[in-house]
Formats: sequence, structure tokens, C-alpha cells
Amino acid sequence: MQHMEDEILAAVKTPPSLREMAFEAIKEGIMGNTLKSGHTYSEHSLAKQLGMSKTPVHEALLDLALRGFVTLLPRKGVVIKTLTIDEIKDLYDFRLVLEVAVMRKVAGHISPPQIERLWAIHNACVAATEIDDHVGYIKNDRIYHSYMASLAGNSYLVEALENVRDLIDWMGVRAMVRPGRLPEVDIEHALVIEKLAGNNAEEAAKAMEAHVRATEHNSLSWCDRP
Repeated sequence: MQHMEDEILAAVKTPPSLREMAFEAIKEGIMGNTLKSGHTYSEHSLAKQLGMSKTPVHEALLDLALRGFVTLLPRKGVVIKTLTIDEIKDLYDFRLVLEVAVMRKVAGHISPPQIERLWAIHNACVAATEIDDHVGYIKNDRIYHSYMASLAGNSYLVEALENVRDLIDWMGVRAMVRPGRLPEVDIEHALVIEKLAGNNAEEAAKAMEAHVRATEHNSLSWCDRP
């Protein structure tokens, strides 16, 4: 007689907490410009819009403040941050240090299946480009960079990149607004993969630096718009 204990059930994922749900909803509103930079929002109004109590919203806003999205205003709520030119430059300088370190760690050790995985992610980006899907592109761009970071085998690098990834994506939305930018990013991504496949750490680092600087330039150009 077969023992039913041998049957394997799919693990049930822990549902997100109200705090996490509020965090994601407010962050999405900021990144999508529904919640506008420089505008002040009360905890009460945000909680009402989200259909939840003020406590998880308050906790989510504390998390968003730590991530650099909002500034807390005692007894008033929060103001959505407007990053200054210097703050954007500092963010991209920090990102560049981390991304170049990833290139030097990964080049020379990356396997053919890992290269194939990068090409698959790249192809998903290209598919988003073809239908001008900026939201889908940002999601796949994040997967592209996060996957490469995971290959470095350095948890501190991964954590540091994740800590600024939301701000990077926020800037990325702005950087990719310019017509023609998505195809340029596709070319930059492909060059990075080619250099990694060639096991050339310095060339991979140069390709990544060019990509990050081009994205920075486009972000700053967006900030200069009237």
C-alpha cells in the first residue's frame, strides 16, 4: 500500500502583509507619477485611497522614507521627494561602483547556461521594446541586472544594489521616456553580455560603465525638461 506521505504538495506562499501591500502600492504610485514629486499627502488620505487603516500605511511610509522616496512631515504626512541633480549624480556614481564590481567578479567565471539565461532576459527586454512597453521593460531590466549581481557570489554586493534598486528604477522610468532610448538600452545590454561571454573583465566593465553613464545622462536630461 502506497503511503500518502510520499506525495509532495506545492508550498503555499506567505501572503504579503498590509504594510508590504501599502509599500508596493504607494511606491507604484510614485514611480508611475500618480503621486507627484513635491506634493504633500496625508496618511489619512493615502489610507482612505488604499482602503486600509493608518497603521500599515504609516509603517510603509517609514520604509519609503528609508528608501529615499519620501520625506516625513510630522503631523502633516509626507512629501514625495524631488531628487536634485547632485543626488541623481551621486546615485549613479554609487550604482556604477557596484555594477562594475559585479562585472569584474562575474567575467571569467560565468557558465554557458548563465549566458543563455542573460540572453533570454535580454530577449524579453527586446520584446517589450517592440511594443513600447516601458513598465514591462523596467521589470525585465531589473531582472537583468539583479541576475548578473547574483552571479557575483557576493551577498553584500547584491544587498547594496537591492537597497538602491527602487530609486534606480524610478530614475529608469524617466531615463527611458525619450523616444529611441529603449533600443539603445537593448544594444548596451547585448554588448555587456557579449563581453561577459568573452571572459573579458575589463571590456565588460567598460561596457557596463557606458550603459550606466548613458542612463544617467538620460535621467539628467529628463530633469532639465521645463
